[in-house]
Amino acid sequence: MTDTQPTDLRAAARELHDAGLCVLPIKADGTKKPAVSWMDYKVERTTPEQHDGWFGGDRPRGIAVVYGAVSSNVELIEFEGLAIREGLLDQATEIMEAAGPQIADAWRTILNGWVTESPSGGRHYRVRVEGGDVPGNTKLASRLAREDEYTEADRQRLRERPNVRIVRVLVETRGEGGYGLVEPSGGTVHATGRPYVRLAGGPGTIPVLDSDTMTAIRDHCRMLDQLPQPEAPRTAPRPAPPRADGSLRPGDDFEARADWADVLSGVFRPLNTRGSETYWGWADGVGGVKATTGRDEHDRLFVFATGSEFQSEVPYSKFGAYALLNHGGDHKAAARELARQGYGSRHLTTVGAPAPAPAPAPARPDTDEAPADDDQEDHQEPQEDEGGREGFDYAATFDLPATVRTPYDYRVTGRGVEVLSTSGDNWLRVTFAPLVITATFEDPEGDQYVELSWIDRSLGRPRRISRIVSRETAKRGRKLIETLGSAGLPAVEGDARAVEKWLAEFETANFGRIPSEQLARWLGWQDDGTFVSSPEDGIKVDTPFEEQRGPARAHARKGTLDGWRDTVAQLEGFPVPRVAVAAALAAPLLKPLGLNSFTLDISSRSTKGKTTALQVALSVWADPSEHASAMSNWRTTLYAIEKRLNLVRGLVTVFDETMAVTDDTLIDEVLYQLPMNHGKARSGGAFGNMLPWETILLSSGERPALSFTTSQGAAARILGTTIAPFGDGGGPVAAAAREGVLAHHGHAGPEFIQYILSGLAQPNGREALKQRHRALVEEFRGGGDMTNRRAPMVAVLALAETLACGRGLLPYEPLPFDVWRGLFTAHNPTDNRPDMALDVLREYVAGHAHELFTATRKAMNEKPPYAGWLGVLGTDKDSGAAEVALLPERVRKILAEADYSLDAVVGSWIDAGYLKTLKSQRPAHLVPRRFDGARAKCLAFTPEGMPFGDQDEAA
Repeated sequence: MTDTQPTDLRAAARELHDAGLCVLPIKADGTKKPAVSWMDYKVERTTPEQHDGWFGGDRPRGIAVVYGAVSSNVELIEFEGLAIREGLLDQATEIMEAAGPQIADAWRTILNGWVTESPSGGRHYRVRVEGGDVPGNTKLASRLAREDEYTEADRQRLRERPNVRIVRVLVETRGEGGYGLVEPSGGTVHATGRPYVRLAGGPGTIPVLDSDTMTAIRDHCRMLDQLPQPEAPRTAPRPAPPRADGSLRPGDDFEARADWADVLSGVFRPLNTRGSETYWGWADGVGGVKATTGRDEHDRLFVFATGSEFQSEVPYSKFGAYALLNHGGDHKAAARELARQGYGSRHLTTVGAPAPAPAPAPARPDTDEAPADDDQEDHQEPQEDEGGREGFDYAATFDLPATVRTPYDYRVTGRGVEVLSTSGDNWLRVTFAPLVITATFEDPEGDQYVELSWIDRSLGRPRRISRIVSRETAKRGRKLIETLGSAGLPAVEGDARAVEKWLAEFETANFGRIPSEQLARWLGWQDDGTFVSSPEDGIKVDTPFEEQRGPARAHARKGTLDGWRDTVAQLEGFPVPRVAVAAALAAPLLKPLGLNSFTLDISSRSTKGKTTALQVALSVWADPSEHASAMSNWRTTLYAIEKRLNLVRGLVTVFDETMAVTDDTLIDEVLYQLPMNHGKARSGGAFGNMLPWETILLSSGERPALSFTTSQGAAARILGTTIAPFGDGGGPVAAAAREGVLAHHGHAGPEFIQYILSGLAQPNGREALKQRHRALVEEFRGGGDMTNRRAPMVAVLALAETLACGRGLLPYEPLPFDVWRGLFTAHNPTDNRPDMALDVLREYVAGHAHELFTATRKAMNEKPPYAGWLGVLGTDKDSGAAEVALLPERVRKILAEADYSLDAVVGSWIDAGYLKTLKSQRPAHLVPRRFDGARAKCLAFTPEGMPFGDQDEAA
C-alpha cells in the first residue's frame, strides 16, 4: 500500500515531522545542498515554525530528511540507478532469501516499507533501527567505472593521476550525520530536472528492525561489492616464477586442481550459485550467506562473517585457505603436505625435450640456512637475520605492540627496509632507515591520517621522528617524499612506489595491531560537537601548518585551578583585565550563540598593564609566557596571522603591540576579515585558501586598533577601551597577577567548557543559552546605532562572566551593567571617526564655497569652476535655513585624501540625522537636486550636519 504523496513542500514537511523525522530545505540549483546552515540539525530536530519559513511562499526548493538519532534512529539504504539497471536489487534479494528466514523476512519488510524512486532511477529504502546506534554514511558496494562511463571530470582526474581508480557507487547508506532528498522534490532541485516519486508506503510505514538484523542486512549488501581487493601474501600468495624444469609446485598445482567445496568442507556449505559466483553459509546451517567465491577471474574466497578463522573481506586463494584451515597459516608445512599427497612435480616441458638439470637454490643474503628439500621452496618466505620478519624490535624502537610483525617478502634492520626481489635472489633497498606506520587517525569529518615514524641519525645519534600525513599522501609515494623530505624522511624519489607499497603492506599485515586514535586538526569546537581545549585532552592534535605547532603546544596546564583563582581574585577592582578574562571565556560561546568573531582592543598611551591584562586572559586556556608562542605580536604578515587564527574554533587569540606593525593596512585587513570567520581567498585554490576560524581577538597597544582602519562599519565589529587596565596605582597588582598566571594557567577554560557542554546537553539547553544572551542584548541596547550593533558582543562577554562567576570559576561578583555600558556602549573617543570625517568635509566646504552652485550664480550666468561644481547651496523647505547638497563622488575623493572612507561613515551620518533621506530613492540617502540645468543625486545635509548661515551671505 502506498500513502498519498504530498504535492507541496509544507505538507510534506508536516508529514515527515509527524513521523519523527528531522526536515531540511534543499537548494533548487541541482547541487542537492541544504539551503540553510544545518550542522545544528544533526542533533536538534527542526521545528514546524522553521518549516513554515522555509517552505512557505513560492520559492523553489527541495526537501530532505536528516538520518540518524535526530530522526528516531532512521537509516536509508540506497540502490543507485546504475545498480537497479544492472540487476543488483534482484541479486540482493536472492542473497537475502538464501540467508535464512529471519534475514529474508526482514528484507521483504524493507522492500514493502517506505520506498522512493530517485530521479536517476534508484531506490531509497528506510529502516528504523532499535537497540543500537545508526552508523554514519557507508558505501556498501561499488565497482570500477567502465571507460565508456567516464565523464569529462573523470578523464581529467586520469590525466592528472593516471593510476587513480574511477569508482561507481552501487549501494550505500545514509546514517548518522547524513541526509537524503525525498518526494516531492523535483524540477531544478536535481540536475536531471526529474522528481523524486513515492513507490510504496510513506513516513508512517517505516519498518523497525533490531540492530543485529540491520547489521546483517548491511553485511549481505556488501556481497554485491565488485571492487578488486588488494591481496596479501599471507592469504593469497603470489605465484612463484616457473621452475626451470617446467614442473609445477605443489601449491600451484593445488590452486589449479582443487575444488572450493573440498577446501571449505566442515566450515562452509554452498547455498546457491549465480553465474560464476557461489554463496556459502556455515556448515551447520545456522544463519545465511557468510562468504562468496568466483566473484572474478581469480576465484578468491571472500568471507563476510567474523566468527571464523578467516579475516573479514580479505581475498583468499585456495592454497591460502587450505594453509590457514589445516596448518595454521604455515605455507611451508602446507606445501610439504600437498607434495606428500601427490600435488606438484608434473612436467610442463614439451614431450621429448630433454629435461634441464635442476637449478641450484638461490643463495639468500644473510642466510645460513638452505631449503631442506625441493618442496620447501613452495610458498615460503626467505630466512632472515636479526632484522627480519620476527626479529626487529618494533616495541622498543617505535613503542608499537609486541605483536606487530614485518610483512612477507620484507625485512627491517637498522639499515632500513628491504624487499625481496622478484627472482628471490637478493634484497632491494626501500628506505635508508627503519620507517613504519605507528598510528592511524580519523578526524571528526571522517578524513583519515597516518603517523609515520622513522629513525634519524643526522645529528650523530639515533632519534625517532614522527609526522602525521593524510592517508591520500601516504598512498602517493612522490607526494609523500616531497611532503616529508625536509623532515628527513629516509627515502628518495626513485623509490617512491616501493615506499608507498611498503607502507600499505605493513599496515595490512598489522591490521588491528597499529594503534588507532581520534585526531584534531585545530583546537576548540570539532565538527562532531566535541571540544578540544588542549593537546593534553587525550586527543592527538596535529595542525596543518608548522607555525601552528608551537601555539598549539602552549595550550597546556600548569599549577592548579585554585592557584589561578587566587591570582584573578586580585582583579576584582580592575574592570578592564576582568573584561579581558571574560572575553577568553566567551570565545567558546560564539558557536552555540551563532555570533561571528570580533575584536576586543585595549589601548592607552601608558605602560600600565596592557600586556599583563592580555596574559591574564590568555592564562584561561594557555601558557601566557613570552616563550610559549601563544602570545603573538602584530609585527608579522597577514598570512601568518590567518594561520594563527586558523588554529582555533572557539578559543581566544592574542596579538600585542599595535605600534609594532610594519604596515598599517595589515591591521585594517585583519579587522575587516575577522568577523567573516575565514581568511582571504587565494588564487588557484592554493593551500591556505580562505582559512576558517572562530575566535575573539584580544589586541593591545598605545594606538587604538580602530585608528588603523577605514573599513565600512569597522567600529561595529570592535569593542575598544582606552582606560588603563590597572589605573594609576595598580602596578603591584599587575606584577602579582603576571607572576600568578605564569605559575597557574590552562585550567579555567577546560573547566568552563565542560560546564557549557553539560548545559547544552540538557533539553533545550542551546535555546536557554540563547535566551539569556538575548536578554542581555536588550539590556545593553541604547539610543545610537553603534551601541545597538555592539550590544550582542558586550552581551556575550557579560554572559560568560556571569556563567563563570555562578560556576565558582571567577572568585568575584559579575560586573554591574552600568560598568559594561560605561566601557563600551557609551560614546568612546575611538569611535568618533564619522564626526571627524564630517569635520574634514565642513572645513573643505567652508574653504571652497565658491564651488557651490546657487541661484545667484545662475542669475549671473557664472561658469562652473575648473574642478566642476562641488554641489548646490539651496534652502531647506522645513526650516528655511541654507541646505548644502554635495555630489557624492566629490565627497568620496575629499575624505579619501584625509584617510577616511565615505562608505564607512555614511551610515553613522544617517543615524545621527546629518543627512536627509527619501524613501523613494535607492539608496535613500542620495536625493535628487537640480542645478546648472541638470539633475543629480546628492548627499543633502541637514542644517545640523552642515550649518552654513544665510544663503545670500554665503554666496
